[in-house]
Amino acid sequence: MNGGIWSNMQWKRVGSCAAALALMMTIGVQPALAAATPYRLNVPSGYVSSFSDVQEDDWYYDYVAVLNSRGMIDGYGNGLFGANDPLTSGAALVMVLKAAGSGDLAATGDHWASGYADYAVSQGYLTQEQIGDLDQPMARVLVAELAARALGVEPSSERSPFSDVDNGYLTALYELGIITGSEEDGETVFLPDQPITRAEISVIVWQVDRVHTYGEQILFQGAYYDILEDVPVNTYDPEGFSKDENGYITYTEDGVYVTKGVDVSVHQGTIDWQQVADAGFDFAMIRVGYRGYGTEGNMRGDTQFLNNVQGALDAGLDVGIYYFSQAITVEEARQEAAYVIEQIAPYRITYPVVFDWERQNYAGSRTQTIPDTGLLCSMANAFCADIEAAGYEAMIYFYQNLAYNNLDLSQLLDYPFWLAQYTDYPSFYYDFDMWQYTSSGKVPGISGNVDLNLRFFRDGELPPEDSGDVEDTPPSQDIPSSQDGAPKEENTESEISQDI
Repeated sequence: MNGGIWSNMQWKRVGSCAAALALMMTIGVQPALAAATPYRLNVPSGYVSSFSDVQEDDWYYDYVAVLNSRGMIDGYGNGLFGANDPLTSGAALVMVLKAAGSGDLAATGDHWASGYADYAVSQGYLTQEQIGDLDQPMARVLVAELAARALGVEPSSERSPFSDVDNGYLTALYELGIITGSEEDGETVFLPDQPITRAEISVIVWQVDRVHTYGEQILFQGAYYDILEDVPVNTYDPEGFSKDENGYITYTEDGVYVTKGVDVSVHQGTIDWQQVADAGFDFAMIRVGYRGYGTEGNMRGDTQFLNNVQGALDAGLDVGIYYFSQAITVEEARQEAAYVIEQIAPYRITYPVVFDWERQNYAGSRTQTIPDTGLLCSMANAFCADIEAAGYEAMIYFYQNLAYNNLDLSQLLDYPFWLAQYTDYPSFYYDFDMWQYTSSGKVPGISGNVDLNLRFFRDGELPPEDSGDVEDTPPSQDIPSSQDGAPKEENTESEISQDI
């Protein structure tokens, strides 16, 4: 076949096109640290590899297994995959371009991959000189640039995440979660000039195919969600999060001030708040009460609220408040806000007052069927508006499942968000100001497990103790609370976050 730019070059013939594809298909970069973006797509598990040299404990096992089952990669035809073998330029071109949507391209010269090479050059993805000999290995940087251009990704002007290369296309792919690099001597490196291996390319092929198929969407628990254009996105740097020997996470970034806190209720029992403060914690989010999830939805006070709020204040901690809501009408949400305002009035509350609505998936639960999105957002806004009108900072708590499936965050932008996601760094797509990162923290002065949190202050904002805009803490007061005489109903104490 004549007419292609590869027709006059001498290529080593590797049998038929089909045989060559079976011999050479794969492309990727071994995962090390994922970017916090919607494109760090988890490969599905449960697929079985047909290759005898690909074992379940290999880091690339799931990628190879799922792509092979879908006919997107193959081995050598003898039951072997050859994961650590370098991938040729011809095979890399075929794999990346097909994953990016090129379709099947006929050969335009003697080499079975010449049609893909011609196409890459004609589209400006790579030059003829960069592609070189189609039977020789392709460098990792060229594979990455090919993937970026084939997907229409513009080079990023942000600082390179890699210590060994500064390339705008690589940075953009990192930001999208398509490549990650690897760790060497405490630094993230890309090794741009090394040949890409067959195992590595399996990761990129998976990522490129997913991005091409779904475009700019968010993947969460196997489902894809459209991006809410008006909602600010999560810009926290995954590399800024670190965990100490106690399991406490902190965050470091220029211009961001971070405080550490706990959130507690009667479930933590009696707390020695001075020990909590001495352990380095800055704030406490304290449950003031809750609505039972039974049919009646009776409101009750947290029986440790008075001890907790005064104890935390006496220990010098900043205090915020949350109410565990099971409201199913706007009127009930406002009733909850009124109760909160009454109970916290005597105290110096410097952190947010939070609307914490969570589904309770139990037979007979009033929130087993979640209200429609419009009503749920209206309840949150009504609660927060009343809290704000009383002079407090209002905030909305949610876990990822609720945020993606049941809330419309674009309707809630008047108030900051408190995210619950139990991971080493928050990959939730949208922005938030407080992060609950575990429910199993261990803190001196608190028996058993406790939720741990970070509060982020940005754009020159300072935490309350540094801002000088609050009054002194009032003395301890014995205040009668309607919590003590509230009617008791069955199953009111359970407070379980769902699908965090």
